[in-house]
Amino acid sequence: MITHEVLPNGSTNAIYSVDYSVDGKHIVAGSLSHRILVWNTTNWDVRKYTELHADGVSAVRFSPDGRKILTGGLDKVVKVIHTSSLTAEISLGGSGDYVQSVAFLGKDGKHFVSTGYDKLVRIWTLGGQTREISGMTATSHSLDTSFNGKHILSGSVQGEIFVWNPDGEVEFKQIHHTKGVHAVAFAKHVSDIFATAGGDGKVTIWNRTSGEIHGNFRGHKGYIRGLAFSPDGKWLASGGQDAKICLWNLETFKLEEELNQHTNTVYSLAFSPDSKHLVSGSFDRNVIRWTLN
Repeated sequence: MITHEVLPNGSTNAIYSVDYSVDGKHIVAGSLSHRILVWNTTNWDVRKYTELHADGVSAVRFSPDGRKILTGGLDKVVKVIHTSSLTAEISLGGSGDYVQSVAFLGKDGKHFVSTGYDKLVRIWTLGGQTREISGMTATSHSLDTSFNGKHILSGSVQGEIFVWNPDGEVEFKQIHHTKGVHAVAFAKHVSDIFATAGGDGKVTIWNRTSGEIHGNFRGHKGYIRGLAFSPDGKWLASGGQDAKICLWNLETFKLEEELNQHTNTVYSLAFSPDSKHLVSGSFDRNVIRWTLN
């Protein structure tokens, strides 16, 4: 039986993005009320960084060591925040439009990537932008990086799916999902498996090396905005416009559970490092932690 709890003292506006720290001790959420919220998973105390961005916080991601939080905003700015103090280390402008997704590149925590409405993938360090990768012809809502830091995955609302290496060279390109790509995710335990999801309500699992499709999952009505692999490789979670979370078993390739506590679009999902918990963020303003048995 899967149980759930709504995290206390949450947001007054829609939740756009969530993440779990690598040690499992913190959960972060980005809100359209211009703030991030960080919960301690031991006592559920919450700290809030208000007015972090001049507009909604559309993306959050913990660094590989959990000491920093990478954020992206609708104010076209990327920021790096210290987890312990919730103070900003750096603010990086230069994005041409809304930033929709961010991720760290590699395990050193020194390189990170972003994408958004300007159709570009940008590679950054604390010193600023180091590379700009083009190729997508339309807005991108999502990107992810492989656990070894050697591959960058993104997709556009025109149905384009790209995998690049950090030098900007295309390793994989496909047109898929009839109503655009709205979510992407790399597996956490291997570097050649990733998933995409779109406005057609379908989730597709790909092999990056061969280009083959491993499977297609259908369980949603409307677009899908949240995708996450469990670190142990057993589960893929998807969430979308229908306010539903689907938990897919990657051993049987079947739908294991439907989770229906949210009342609005599920925008973001993240597993705990031990794969025993799933956290979800929704436009219903709630962050929910699910315990998987």
